[in-house]
Amino acid sequence: MSIVHFVYSYPYEDALLKLSGDKLTEKHSKVAVEKTKTAQKIWNKYEKQILDLFMEIYETKILEKRIVAYVSLIAPNSYSQPLTISLKYFADIGDNARSKRAFVYATIHEIAHYFTYTRYPHNFFNKLYKKVLKINLLGSHGKNLHYLIQAVEFGIVGEIFGSSYAEYSRNWVIGNSKGSEYRDSAKSLKKYKVPLDKTCLGFITAFKNTPQFIAEMN
Repeated sequence: MSIVHFVYSYPYEDALLKLSGDKLTEKHSKVAVEKTKTAQKIWNKYEKQILDLFMEIYETKILEKRIVAYVSLIAPNSYSQPLTISLKYFADIGDNARSKRAFVYATIHEIAHYFTYTRYPHNFFNKLYKKVLKINLLGSHGKNLHYLIQAVEFGIVGEIFGSSYAEYSRNWVIGNSKGSEYRDSAKSLKKYKVPLDKTCLGFITAFKNTPQFIAEMN
């Protein structure tokens, strides 16, 4: 049985459409329900391996029996609160291998946020995040946070799909991301040679105490 359940919410999608000045139609809902089923089927193929990696990397347990991830066809982005995965930019998720991977990548990214916000403050990720904030590694809250979130995202992508896919994903963010915090954090991951595998956070923990890292901060 899956832990992450992808759900289409009529009221949620209706509210998002109203904000953009559109109306929810029966056709839209029908397509969204089918896309949600497709998303679940794709996710199920990778879930166990992904969640096992999260537990190992974050050094935490997953006690939830059910995590609801809302699916939207029109949300401008995916979000972690409420956990929402937008299919706006990969509507061909059922037919295109690249879109399938992009969907999985987006879900990994938002679940990385989700586990950050729902775990106890003393878990490994949050303790490391406090240290990164203390030295203000990248100069802003968003960049500091995404330095770790993206390290986990690319690390899990590397474990699941291979390092070439993780490297491509990281470089795509650097070259195409409109939000500077995503671009700059990805650049820093590349600059500091953070591994594209499950050792990512352990590497950052060790690296922050080296003379090279200290010199970067001075």
